[in-house]
Amino acid sequence: MKKTENKIRCGLITMTAIISVLALLLLTLPMNHAFAQDSRRISRDRAPGINKDNAVQAGETLSDDLCSINAIRRYLAGNLRYPSIAAEAGQTGIIELYARINSQGRVNEVLELQPVRDYVEVDEIVVVGYAPQGKEINESSRHESLIAESRRVVMSMPRCDIQEIFGKTLKFTIKFVLQ
Repeated sequence: MKKTENKIRCGLITMTAIISVLALLLLTLPMNHAFAQDSRRISRDRAPGINKDNAVQAGETLSDDLCSINAIRRYLAGNLRYPSIAAEAGQTGIIELYARINSQGRVNEVLELQPVRDYVEVDEIVVVGYAPQGKEINESSRHESLIAESRRVVMSMPRCDIQEIFGKTLKFTIKFVLQ
C-alpha cells in the first residue's frame, strides 16, 4: 500500500513539474514571437550575425535608417558579394571609395579619388570569395567588377541617421580576398 502511495506521489510531482515547465513556455511564447520578428527584420536587412565585434550598440534600433558607423559597416558587410567574374579571374584587391553624405543623411555621390576636404573613415570591410581550384590569384585595386560591386552597395545604403556625418564624406575601404 505504501509503495502505491509513493508511486502516486511521485507521479503527481512529475506532472506538476511538467505543467510548470509548459506554463513557463506558454508565458514566454509571446516574447519569443516578438524576438523572432526582430530576427526576421535583421535577416531581411541582410545584416551579418551579431558578435562581439559588431554587436548592436546600446540604444541602436532596428529601423531602416543606419544610426551608427557600426550599423553602416554591418549593412555593407551583409550586402557586398564577391563578383563571380572577379573570382573566376582570380582577382583580389582593396577598393577605396568616398561617399558624400547630403544633409538628409543619404549618399549623394560616390567618388574613387580622395577628395580634397577631410573625410570620416569607416573601418575596413572584408569580402571573402572562393577561387577556382588551381587559379592564380592576382591583386588589383582597379578590377572593374570589384569597383562596380562596391559602388552598387555604397549607393544603395539607406539613410544614415548620424548628425555628425551629414554634409561630410565617408571613406570606405573594401578588401576583396579569395581563398
